[in-house]
Order: sequence, then C-alpha cells, then structure tokens
Amino acid sequence: MNLEESDIFKEEIEKNSKHKKNVMLSIIVCVIIMIVLIALIVYIRYVDSRTLKLFVDNKQLSIPSDFYIVEDNKRYVNLDELSGFLGYDYTKGVYTLYNEDDDSCYMQNKFETIAISSGKNKFEKYITLVQDETIGDIPVTSKSDSGYCESFTIDEPAKFIDGNIYIYDEYIPKMFNVSLKWTEYRIYFYTLEYNIALAQKTISKMGYTEMSGYYENIRAIADGYAIVGNNTKVYGVVSLNNESEIISVKYDDIKYVQNTEEFYVTVADGTMGLMSSKGQTIIPPTEYEDISLLDEQNQLYLVEKNNEYGVLSRNGDVIAYAENDEIGYDVSKFNTEYLENDLLWFNKCIPVRKNGKYGLYNKDGENELLLQINYEGFGYLSSESKSSGNQQSVLVIPGSVGIEGIVIKYNDLYGIYDVNEERIVLTCVFTKIYSITKSGNTKYYIEYNGQEMDLAEYLEQNNLVNIDKNGKYINSNDYEEETSDSQAEEENLNDDINDNTNETNNSVTNETSSNSNSVTNKVKNSNTTARNNTSNEEDDL
Repeated sequence: MNLEESDIFKEEIEKNSKHKKNVMLSIIVCVIIMIVLIALIVYIRYVDSRTLKLFVDNKQLSIPSDFYIVEDNKRYVNLDELSGFLGYDYTKGVYTLYNEDDDSCYMQNKFETIAISSGKNKFEKYITLVQDETIGDIPVTSKSDSGYCESFTIDEPAKFIDGNIYIYDEYIPKMFNVSLKWTEYRIYFYTLEYNIALAQKTISKMGYTEMSGYYENIRAIADGYAIVGNNTKVYGVVSLNNESEIISVKYDDIKYVQNTEEFYVTVADGTMGLMSSKGQTIIPPTEYEDISLLDEQNQLYLVEKNNEYGVLSRNGDVIAYAENDEIGYDVSKFNTEYLENDLLWFNKCIPVRKNGKYGLYNKDGENELLLQINYEGFGYLSSESKSSGNQQSVLVIPGSVGIEGIVIKYNDLYGIYDVNEERIVLTCVFTKIYSITKSGNTKYYIEYNGQEMDLAEYLEQNNLVNIDKNGKYINSNDYEEETSDSQAEEENLNDDINDNTNETNNSVTNETSSNSNSVTNKVKNSNTTARNNTSNEEDDL
C-alpha cells in the first residue's frame, strides 16, 4: 500500500467516525428535545389540571373573576354570573315590586321566576303559565296557574358583597333545576334539558313509554325522579338514580312538589292524596278534593272538602277541620314586612273565615282556636292615600313596639291580639289603630274617642310590653294571676265586647277631662273592666 492510499483510507475512517458522531449527537439532541417536549406536555397538563375550569353541559365557558367566593369553608356563587350561564335573565330588585334594590334580585326563564333577597333564609320560585314550548323534544305545559309559588327554606342566607348577591353552592341545584359537580379544579353544570335526555334513556330502558310534560313534574328530574306512564292515562314515579319504581303507575294525575320533594296523587273519583319521595302515604287519597302546601317549614297542608277548607300537619293531625269558608286573609292592602307567610302569621296563628266571621287557629294545636271565630276582620284600613304619608293601614304590630300583635275588628272598633301571650291585650274599643312614617321612622298609634295615643308608650305605661330590645319574647310577671284563666277570658271576651264597648263610650262621654293621661286611664280602666266582667260570663260561642 502506498502512502496516497493510506491517506485516503484514514480520511474515510475519519469521515465515517465524524458521521457517526453527528448521527449520535443528533439522536441525543432529539432525545433531549423529546424529553423536554414530554416534560413540557406533562407540565402543561399538570398546570391545566390545576386550573379551575367551568363546563355547562360539557361545554367549557370562561370563569369571571368574581364568580365565587369562599367564606367559612363554604363556596358562594355570584347569582348574576350564574344566571347567564344557565339561561336565566337576571334583574335586581324585589320581584313584583318596582324598585332597584341591589340586595334583592329575581331570575327568569320561559317557565319560572326565582326571587331572593340577601340576608333571608328562603327563596321563592314562581311558575309561568306556558303553552307550545319544549325542553329538548318534550312538549311542555304548566299544571299550575301562572304565579303558583313554592317557598324554599335555606339555612345559609344569600350574601350581598360588593354589589353582588352570592348563594351557597349547595342550593344551586334546587334553585336552577340543574345537577352540579364541583371538584377542586372543575365545575360541571348539567341543565334540565341535558338531564331530560338522560332520563328518557333510563325510563325507556325500564319499560315506560312516556314522561309527564308538566313543567312542575319535569323539574323532578333534577332531583332524581321522573313521573312516568305507559300510554294508559295513569301515572307513577320512578327513581332515576336507582332505576326503581317508587309510586305505582295507577294514579289519574300526579304533581311534584319541589320544595318538599313530595307528590300529590289524584285517583279516579277526584280525591287527592300526598305521598313521599320514598312512596310512603302521608295523606291518603280518600277524603280531600285538593291539597296544597300551606307552610313548608312547619309542614302544614291546606285541604279542601266540599268547598270548605282545613289544615293538616304532616303526621296527619287535624290543625283545623275542613269546615271553614277560607283559610288565610287578604293582606294585599297592608304592609306584610313582618309576616314571613301570609297564611301563617308570626309562625303561630292561622287566620280563618267562617260564616262571614274571622278567627285564629293555633298551628301547633289540634283544632285549637286561639281567637274565636267571632270577628269582623283583621287590620285597620286607613282611608288616607299612601302618598299623604299619614295614618297608614296596619294589620300586625311588630315587636319593636313592645308586643307582637294582630289588629282585630269587632263592631267597627279595633283591638289587639297578642300572639305570645295568646290573648287579647287591647279589647275592641278603639276607633283607629294606625301607623305614621316620618323620616324613615314608623310609629304606631291608637285612637280612642277622638284622642290619639302613642301605642308603644301606652303599652309601656300599662305593663303590657313583652318583647325586649333584642326582639325576644319575655314572660311578664304582671299577668301571673290572669294566666290561669286566660283561656276562659279569651273565649268569653267575644260575647262581652259589644256590651263593654257601649259602656266604655258612655263613660267617656260623661268625662270632662280631655288630656292624654286622662284618656289613657279611661282605656286602661275599660280594658280591666272588660277582663273582669268576662270571667263571670257564660261561654255562648
């Protein structure tokens, strides 16, 4: 081998070696790049998995910065933002009132309105009467009249923060008829339309051919139930979670009560009953033509029989037999700020009407009358216009005055029934009981023989106050001697009101003093005389 060939050989070896090194280097670089890419992908996925995301029916939506807050380890969601995500129009203010209160709001879609105020332990849902609407592929109608309302009790009131109303996330499913899954970094909402599609598959698999199209009944799907049938014009209820039958398919009609998760069932003869979500009979469908929820918190039910009305408890006790012309009272002309429920006043008394007269039943008793059905009505209606700002109508007396009372009317005169003492504390001898609001401060007054007296002062002077400054009821020692026969007094008092009113007016006419203290003494004496006289009267009611 000559020198030239040797040099060429060496060059070839060096060239091959260099090529191998380049290939190896390229491989190493590629491996490093792949490792970096994999690491980057893993990191991106990790970061993504640790980034909060919101989905509605599996569609991702951007999350506003004020979407939710955390207080006391509880999540509160901004109702304004949430309404838009779930297809509701958000409006600030109190529902049915024309105001711009930021701490109240209502949310509406085609089928219902949700109303809530911050700081209160409840929200309401109002049905809108609909025709020719659909959800998914189901034609939807309303079983109830437009304005039918259900009240929902909540333990955690809505919060008003930085101009927004926030609701505890546990209440969202019931409020918006959705299902909700909230993990540390993912929020999943599934709307009623989405859940209807799933429910249709489930009930079809179970062998049922149809699902109730009443909007009230469709809402049951969000709670895991479906009202189903088999083209036989009778209906039952199934659990979507357990795929089992809860109520047999044999009822002519069924209506879902969302706030209690119960079912009104109607049989062939038109009588109605009430059943629980476990299929247990609460009120058998054997006696009443109609049943409705009177109070959700106390679980009281309004029943109708032969066009007369009564009240039942959930365990079947008769609070008031179905022998009344009306349960409740028209409160539309009064300020009802102090009444949580128009049919249950101060969470104690149920107003009733029978044969043109009014009385009060005890919501905790069994057919127990607190106030005999012998009165012309409740409340004083002022003839002055609201715009005048004088002598406003009064139905109830708030605790800030010193008692919690109801204004009662007899023989065109007015008195006050104390709901805590469970007795009449001011007999019906007053020509007016009204309020006046000035500079945002409301005072209550009584008028006797043309003389006006401050009600709070009168109650204080006569040791009738039993509500402390914190709004708590305090037992009064001033009436220990009267307590033993208070029930007899209340029953007999109705017979004696008219006679005592005439006596009182005659005695006042003969008096010459017209100063406020003199009038106060006259009224005090007339009330004392009335109580003493009633203990000697026979109970003719």
